[in-house]
Amino acid sequence: MAATRILVVDDEPDFVQLIRDILTTENFAVSVADTGPSAIKAAADTLPDLILLDWNLPGKDGVDVCKILKSDPKTRQIPVIMLTVKGRESDIVLGLEMGADDYMHKRGLRPRELVARVRTALRKYATETSADPVFRSGKLVLDASKRSVTIGSESVDLRGKEFDLLQLFLQKRGRVLSRDFLTEAVWGGPYIDTSRTMDTTIARLRAKLGKEGAKILSLRNIGYKFEDDPE
Repeated sequence: MAATRILVVDDEPDFVQLIRDILTTENFAVSVADTGPSAIKAAADTLPDLILLDWNLPGKDGVDVCKILKSDPKTRQIPVIMLTVKGRESDIVLGLEMGADDYMHKRGLRPRELVARVRTALRKYATETSADPVFRSGKLVLDASKRSVTIGSESVDLRGKEFDLLQLFLQKRGRVLSRDFLTEAVWGGPYIDTSRTMDTTIARLRAKLGKEGAKILSLRNIGYKFEDDPE
């Protein structure tokens, strides 16, 4: 299964390296941005599973970055943990009001606490996301609780794996999903390079979805991605 991806936003190289060491030891995949604008772009382009966000950043401070991310439908579901030297109650309240999910002090950072907070935020969002069983993209509607799919007023008859794939695509829309990830998540086993099962199933799914099927994009030698508005 693909590693959980965390975007670390900080302009202090030594601190970034510390965070990277802590998280990679726990098998998280870490990427880095060192300015406010680059953080916004990286979040929108890569859709990480969680963001560790410094308050003081060049170009745009962390509070403004958090506000922008939480106001964008594409990134608002990404949990954000603020990491900062600021410790006044008013600062903490401001960060939380802008949409931050948690707040940690950089001074005296404890590795085990950081990892625990990261895992807690990830679990919280996974629970909240799964609580809403209805996913929409244009005329396409998937109801997970009823295991039904409609396009406009027309019902779409999907087989088990076709439905599971579509639900996963909608949950992870905009993200590149590797073959390994898709096979683990839908078939529950490792990807076998010689097998055409995945490609055949996705081709069948696309055909059943008609024009909506064009939203499932194939990335050669990588995997697939679902885009609400494919170019």
